[in-house]
Amino acid sequence: MSTTRFTIAFDGPALKEGRMDVRDLAPALLSLGRVIEASNRSVNGSDHPVKIEAVATGIGSFEVAIDVILPMWETLRGFLVSPDVDGALKLLQIIGLISSTGTAVGGGLLLLLRHLQGRPIKSAAQNKDGTVTVRYPGDDGSEMSLVVPIEVLRLYQEMAVQKELAALLKTLEKEAVDSIAFYPHTKDPAVDAAPVVLTKSDRGIVRPTEPISETVIDTTQRMALSIRSLAFQEGNKWRLFDGQNVITATIEDRDFLEKVDRSIARFAKGDVLICLVRTVQMQTTEGLKTEHTVLRVEEHRPAPTQFSISFDDPPSS
Repeated sequence: MSTTRFTIAFDGPALKEGRMDVRDLAPALLSLGRVIEASNRSVNGSDHPVKIEAVATGIGSFEVAIDVILPMWETLRGFLVSPDVDGALKLLQIIGLISSTGTAVGGGLLLLLRHLQGRPIKSAAQNKDGTVTVRYPGDDGSEMSLVVPIEVLRLYQEMAVQKELAALLKTLEKEAVDSIAFYPHTKDPAVDAAPVVLTKSDRGIVRPTEPISETVIDTTQRMALSIRSLAFQEGNKWRLFDGQNVITATIEDRDFLEKVDRSIARFAKGDVLICLVRTVQMQTTEGLKTEHTVLRVEEHRPAPTQFSISFDDPPSS
């Protein structure tokens, strides 16, 4: 087992008595835990989960001790070139929550993000020693470069890591919180004893990422649909029933919508619309998403209100 402890300390004028609003504390700790979990999946793989435990400490600002535990580290370290590496400590150094001796304060991913200041990486080149040189635009438009471990670049590419780190930094938007500091609990000479401190100036270091989506299926077919609820505001979606499931769909048939607006088209329970429907399924970072669009309403079939009777032809005279 590999275990490393550090302390996260929130500081600000409203926190001097060692009290903090749970609505600020809980999201920050959850985001910190998710940053470490997502980073561990990227560095060590999903087969080697990490545990993050909070341990209460004393008063001064508002401090919580965090234990990062890799229960299956003994199995994982057998695959490493340097098996003497402390996995949990190494993980925190890659994130940048703990610094190595001789490196800039807040190394790892945090150091990279502080250099970028929200600017995108333009290119990267892998070096023979296992590091990567990343290039990015400077404030004056010139090309800047920084050498980082390849694991740091891997974390930078992980949208889950950036998303949760942004949520953690959002704590600094609170008026009561001026800074978040991370204090290492280790006597390892390779670890810088100075804390890594995030301040309000760091709030913008995480670049907002647009959700990535890839179309998996794009089909158009005729469907029979009944109306569950109508949306009379332009752009709103209608709730429709296909006989098995309720779906939401955008109506793009302008002629049909005009008839609805002018009350020329009236609906009753059980009415059926025969429609040409486009269905697009996309794979996104948040899972599979499906969008339906009614391209054209071909027919409106009112619900039957009478029994049908077949009449015979009249007898011939």
